Amino acid sequence: MTNLDQKFIENPLFLKWIFHEDPSLAQYWEDYLREHPEEKSQIQELKQRLLELQFSNDTLSYAEKAELGNLIVNRLDRDLKRTKRVLVLRSFMKYAAVAIVFAAIGGLIVYLNTGNNTYYQQFAEQIIQVPASGSGPVLITSNGQNVDLKKSNSNIDYSQNGTIVLNNDSVIPSFKDEPNVMNQLIIPYGNQSRLVLSDNTVVWLNAGSRLVYPSRFEDKTREVLLFGEAFFEVSKDEKKPFIVKTSDLQIKVLGTQFNISAYTEDKVIQTVLKEGSVSIRNNNSGLFERDLVLKPNQMASFNRISKDTKVYEVDVNYYTLWTKGLLSFDEIDFTRIVKKVERFYNISIGFSEPNLGTTRISGKLDLKQKREEVLEYLEKVSLTTIEKVNDHQYMVKK
Repeated sequence: MTNLDQKFIENPLFLKWIFHEDPSLAQYWEDYLREHPEEKSQIQELKQRLLELQFSNDTLSYAEKAELGNLIVNRLDRDLKRTKRVLVLRSFMKYAAVAIVFAAIGGLIVYLNTGNNTYYQQFAEQIIQVPASGSGPVLITSNGQNVDLKKSNSNIDYSQNGTIVLNNDSVIPSFKDEPNVMNQLIIPYGNQSRLVLSDNTVVWLNAGSRLVYPSRFEDKTREVLLFGEAFFEVSKDEKKPFIVKTSDLQIKVLGTQFNISAYTEDKVIQTVLKEGSVSIRNNNSGLFERDLVLKPNQMASFNRISKDTKVYEVDVNYYTLWTKGLLSFDEIDFTRIVKKVERFYNISIGFSEPNLGTTRISGKLDLKQKREEVLEYLEKVSLTTIEKVNDHQYMVKK
């Protein structure tokens, strides 16, 4: 880590430019690079290294990620001290698994952008120690216990008093004097999990996702924080609305079924409603701006860059079949399907020519099949060849 690297990491405009696309900042850094051409290659290299913190790969070593993470945390520590907020984050960055560092960085940025909120404070103040990558889903309980769920498809059930049953077998008891702080369920790439919350809401979490939630819902609202993709079957409680918060949006419901895809690296957040009704609010909305209300079989697509939201009539099955290990698509860009396959199998698929990814394809994948069988099917529907580079990397060619 050079002095120049440290100089940029300690610049809040630099970090915001990398993790939150902003046209005005993009112009600022374009001008800066034009005026300082001697720094261009190092800035581009540092930007790439920081972006790789968000993905599950082995491009950076654990030591490199820890060093970058600690520099970011040091910067945040100084900013937070100025606003008299205290966060215990160092251990978080020190022990976070390589496979889920993207969620850690996302969590930090969400907290800083949402202001002084008790819910996020509880989340941020937890010291998190996650087992090394390569394991199954990880549950971090309210008392700080780390539980490696081992199975790639796990079941976690919470009772009303906060007792946890794992995979219909082992039990983690709840204690009455235990504070009701945040739990976290972390799903590395190549895994999925089903979670039943204490109010009987059922959540299916897709690969590369994380959900932060209380062991018991004791406030006037039932709030959870999502990174990645999840399908919710919300139990009805008119006195306690259920709210899903993401980095940019919050979705409020009473009792309904819907899917949210809000991966940190995606430019678009998609909310698809199957049953009931949901209202969607941008975290940066003004006081008098109205919430967007969805009807069944509608999808709200929020663009993180333009901040625009568009509503479409859709076939809900295309967005929810992943909960059954299926992936259905109709005239969808090949790159979008590839991204979903990458997450499910924890692999990397590149394109020898960028235009190959723009091909629109249709079909249905059974993700319960072996990886090679799924890739062979993709070759047929895309009229391409998918060559194996190594155990985790593939290349799409004509």
